[in-house]
Amino acid sequence: MTQHSETSPRRARVFDLTPDDNEVARCLASQCRETSEGVPMKDDHFALPALASVTGLAWMAAVLLISANHKGIDAAGDRAYDWANRAHTVALVLLLVTVVAIRRALRARQLAGGRAATALVVGSVLMLAGNVIAFWGALFTGGPAEEFWGGLAGWIVFLPGSMLVLGGFIALAVAARAWPGTSTGRRWQMGSAGLLLTITTITWAGAPLLTLVPALLATFALLAAGTAVAQASRRADRPGVSTQAVPGVPTT
Repeated sequence: MTQHSETSPRRARVFDLTPDDNEVARCLASQCRETSEGVPMKDDHFALPALASVTGLAWMAAVLLISANHKGIDAAGDRAYDWANRAHTVALVLLLVTVVAIRRALRARQLAGGRAATALVVGSVLMLAGNVIAFWGALFTGGPAEEFWGGLAGWIVFLPGSMLVLGGFIALAVAARAWPGTSTGRRWQMGSAGLLLTITTITWAGAPLLTLVPALLATFALLAAGTAVAQASRRADRPGVSTQAVPGVPTT
């Protein structure tokens, strides 16, 4: 009995945590919770910028390929144009994966911009669906997409999607005013991503050199967007960094 009474205070003191210990415990609990939800704690800080870069490069390669293969010259030219747009499917899939990753990172860290990221996801889905309907659908008919009913239907789906992507990146740049440590220059780069992507879908009707400049700028803009989200997420993971929206700043 005497030995038990002597050791009990010692056991009690083990759980007498200081405020610093409590802060560490909360951080560890937060990390465990995010890991259990499937959110990587470190990898996405590097993976998201890399993914955005690959997306930009794939987009640039695809739009240059489309620009180099104009339709309407002859049957072979139409087939080359259709296959160039089928190559564009890869870039559209990567764009969808990138904006889904952005939305996931914002939701996991409770950063502003969730609705803007949702608009990006919806827009990317529409662009991908339009591309698949127009060009992969035509593949099963044996003729060019221009003679396939899905060619027009695909563009009707694709164009609203591109407008959503355009507006989504601008809205995301506005929401980034509430992100910790995001500079004005980085927000401008992020906002220009949608505009530059849209411009390339217009200039690909011209010479490849005309498409090269906006496509290259779009690649850097996508990298800036991925980097901005990754840096804001990294700062949000640090103890004591507030991720709440700044008064007067929209959270779209």
